[in-house]
Amino acid sequence: MPAPLSSPLENDDVPSVVGSNAPNGPITPKSANEEERGLLVPAALGEGKRSASTRMAYGAQNGARISEANAECDSSDDTDVVKTASIQRKSSASKVDFDEPEGGSWLVETVITVFHCTLYLLTGPALILANKWIMRDIGFHYPMMVSGMGQLSSSIGAFLVIRVFGLQTLQHAEQVTWSFYLRNMGVIGAANASSLWLGNSVYMYLTVSFVQMLKAFTPGFIVMLLFLMRVETPSRKVVGAVLMICVGTAIASAGEGELDPIGLLLMAGANTSEALRLVLSQNLLNNLKFPAMEGLYYMAPICACWMFGVAAIFEMPTAYRQGDFHLISTHKLLFAVAGGLGFIVNISSFLVIKRTSSVLLKLLGTGRSVGLVLFAAGFLGEHLTVLQVFGYAICLTFFGVYQYLKMNKM
Repeated sequence: MPAPLSSPLENDDVPSVVGSNAPNGPITPKSANEEERGLLVPAALGEGKRSASTRMAYGAQNGARISEANAECDSSDDTDVVKTASIQRKSSASKVDFDEPEGGSWLVETVITVFHCTLYLLTGPALILANKWIMRDIGFHYPMMVSGMGQLSSSIGAFLVIRVFGLQTLQHAEQVTWSFYLRNMGVIGAANASSLWLGNSVYMYLTVSFVQMLKAFTPGFIVMLLFLMRVETPSRKVVGAVLMICVGTAIASAGEGELDPIGLLLMAGANTSEALRLVLSQNLLNNLKFPAMEGLYYMAPICACWMFGVAAIFEMPTAYRQGDFHLISTHKLLFAVAGGLGFIVNISSFLVIKRTSSVLLKLLGTGRSVGLVLFAAGFLGEHLTVLQVFGYAICLTFFGVYQYLKMNKM
């Protein structure tokens, strides 16, 4: 054990304010314990009040003695306290170092999110063109069956990932009862089936570029549904932005040379169903914390059931009578590609909603729609009028305003 520290300071070490002229007299050790630690106290601690300068001097001297004690004494109880404090300081430093990798984690998460968004941007237009080719070019005019094939491939893909390869566990298997399944997945599946069916049907009546222009109005349906469902009340600025999107859509429609009323009705129904699906999907994925693949595992089968159930009544009898089922075997590679793209689009949209929001999904959808409009005009020979471009520019501008208002909660 180290030798005890000398108790009193030499007069040369004492500040000038402390000494025989101090209000409370000379400084002496208070006790043997404090003498060992070198702590100084006034000789008559209880005899009157100390001045502020005297208290400062005591604090300075005692602080110096404590520092010396921390350096030399490592076996006493007081020293253990000092060592504990030192360990805590080191622990705090370690926590700071432990938190530093968060920057790397953030970068990884950003890269993953960008990859999902890019996948959604590329596969979506490819699926649209493949479905258009199937329904319009080769003559398979059955949009419900075409959409159902994509959902069927999604069901098979999700089943393989979860049940066969075990790459994803079912985290909510106990929660997904039949009541829960019908109440949540059944409703979203119906909305998704309606959106895909009506959205694919539109391409038999309207051009690809004009359909993409009409899709820019989907945020208007989202705002209306959020208000009607009492989820969110839009501000006047948001309402104004949506109204300007309506104006832009009207101008673009006026410039369309091949306008078909049936196509417009189908597009309105598709936008409404899509908005309902997005609102419900965001609630399902974010509030209930479903992983993307698990959500697809549960929803794709019910969506396929809705589609093939309706197709069995309205499409399959006609296809059987006209002998159109042979087109599937004749163009089996095209149908297989469309089915595979359907799975990728479904999982990528799930991942985008899961990692961001339904609004960003629509923003990305608008971006890929612009690219598809340019592709259709440049490579598919579809004619764009000046009025169409002007109206579409208005839609995109105020869609950006709408997104800004939503992000800043204005």
